[in-house]
Amino acid sequence: MSAKDLLVRVRATGRLWNALLVVLDAAVVVIATALAYYARFEGVIPDTFLRWMLPFAAVSVVLYGAVYATFGLYRLVLRFVGVDTLLRLCAAIVVCSALLLAADMFLPRELGMRAVPLGVLFIQSVLIFLGTAAARMTARVLVHLRAQTSGQARRLLILGAGNAGALLLREISSRPDLGLSVIGFLDDDPGLKSRTINGVPVLGTTGELAEVVDRLRIDEIAVAMPSSPRETVRVILNAAADAGVQTRIVPELVVSKGSVSLHDLRPVDIEDLLGREPAVIDIEQVKGTIEGLTIAVTGAAGSIGSELCRQAARLGPVKLVLIDIDETRLYELFLELDGGFDGKLVMSLCDIRDEAKLDAVIAMHKPATVLHAAAYKHVPLMELEPEEAIKTNVLGTLHVVRACERHAVDRFVLISTDKAVAPANTMGLTKFLAENITLDAARRNAITPIIVRFGNVLASRGSVVPIFEQQLRQGGPVTVTDPDVTRYFMTIPEASRLVLQAQAIGAAGDVFVLEMGEPVRILDLARKMIALSGVPADIEFTGLRPGEKLHESLVTEQESLIPSGYAKILRVDRVAIPDQRFIASLDEAIDAATRGDIPALKRVLALLGPGTTSGS
Repeated sequence: MSAKDLLVRVRATGRLWNALLVVLDAAVVVIATALAYYARFEGVIPDTFLRWMLPFAAVSVVLYGAVYATFGLYRLVLRFVGVDTLLRLCAAIVVCSALLLAADMFLPRELGMRAVPLGVLFIQSVLIFLGTAAARMTARVLVHLRAQTSGQARRLLILGAGNAGALLLREISSRPDLGLSVIGFLDDDPGLKSRTINGVPVLGTTGELAEVVDRLRIDEIAVAMPSSPRETVRVILNAAADAGVQTRIVPELVVSKGSVSLHDLRPVDIEDLLGREPAVIDIEQVKGTIEGLTIAVTGAAGSIGSELCRQAARLGPVKLVLIDIDETRLYELFLELDGGFDGKLVMSLCDIRDEAKLDAVIAMHKPATVLHAAAYKHVPLMELEPEEAIKTNVLGTLHVVRACERHAVDRFVLISTDKAVAPANTMGLTKFLAENITLDAARRNAITPIIVRFGNVLASRGSVVPIFEQQLRQGGPVTVTDPDVTRYFMTIPEASRLVLQAQAIGAAGDVFVLEMGEPVRILDLARKMIALSGVPADIEFTGLRPGEKLHESLVTEQESLIPSGYAKILRVDRVAIPDQRFIASLDEAIDAATRGDIPALKRVLALLGPGTTSGS
């Protein structure tokens, strides 16, 4: 049975119960009236009062039915019966009792007493409240049990028996149409072991996840631990992935509103699996290189460029110049930043390959720092069109560097990649050349050129994680190039924060490498994303694409890394500088790319590899 069919059955059951409640209420009124007379007269009802009992019961049935209907007590969604329903019952009974009391005042007296004694009215109202309230609560319980025992309910395990877990349990318990049955909690607080929350047991600690999932046939896991350290959540999520159970997470901000809905639960993303703690930077130091100054960002509409703009905007620049060729995304970024930025925000629709236009932009705005994030990055496409990679990644970088030198820009920061290390593809080689263009500028001493090198960033356009997510949304299969391929990963916000910190501490010619943690096996990543998503997708191996490597490295064999004094930022100790062959061949490669002479370009590129540099 589908979830839609279950919902239809639950609704139909609810309507049946509401109809049945009319009959039950009538029976409750009759029985409550008889018991009220019996209690009032201690079991012996005088005939003079007994003759009023049946008419009084009949009038009470009609009156209570009409008032209950007026108060909406026969239009209940039974799974939500609770305090609100009880309050409405109380109000309806008060109205009915008042009306019956008023009618009683006009009846003839019997033995000097009212035809219906006040004691009878009081006892009747109390018994009717207890009986009709019990009928509705029983209906709620039975509707809930019917949904839970229909054989279709998914067995849910909640990790975290705190406030978030309790709120989630309350939501699920009131929504049998969701088709979920909470089997238990896991929590690392030893004081909670073997206790219950609203009747649901705490089964053990999160370390027992695999055993509990297997023993109790768990179908789904909800992680309700919004305040736990990322490392703790990472371990739990990886254990859930290993167990092959669909998993969702309660976000921290949701709990603060005092309720948790199933719609609030979000899928597990790659950042949760990596579990990296946020990078801590020296805000005041970074602010000192941005506040009150003009900052320009090339490739501002890209994944890294846009995040650099967001974070730089918070540090008080007097002007922020957004440079990009992507018209739509540039305008979207401008609209995003414009509302909360106190300085002057400038859009510049400029291709860095257009030297004259770029020079005019830099001359007009005179930035103190240029963050150069503009680049082509997709390896297979650059293998197909190497001339475009050269014109953007190499010639474009040369244009930016020269414009900075001509117009007295203080700091130039190149965003580089691990693919520039021992490059095995055109894209990596062009970034290697861009690094050398930057290092060559350090010898001229007109600007302070700095290089920041790191690996893949999560959720960037066209990267592996968004591709996996899209494939899972379509039901699979998930495609992996090779079973052994690994990559370094870092979040976009973390990489951007560290770039800003690196530029603040860098000197001319510095090459910084961001600490990326251990490389991630892409096959393992795909398996975990499949398991946690709950989508039964297959994995297909497509083979390495042209220019792709199995493993990336953040430094060459000739380079070594030393601490920078800041967490997650390392400095390259022995930087290779370009020699005369590099300088001579660079123009030749650019000329071949500009002319579209691919054979000549490939010959030059073969000479422009890492062997064309010398250590310093």
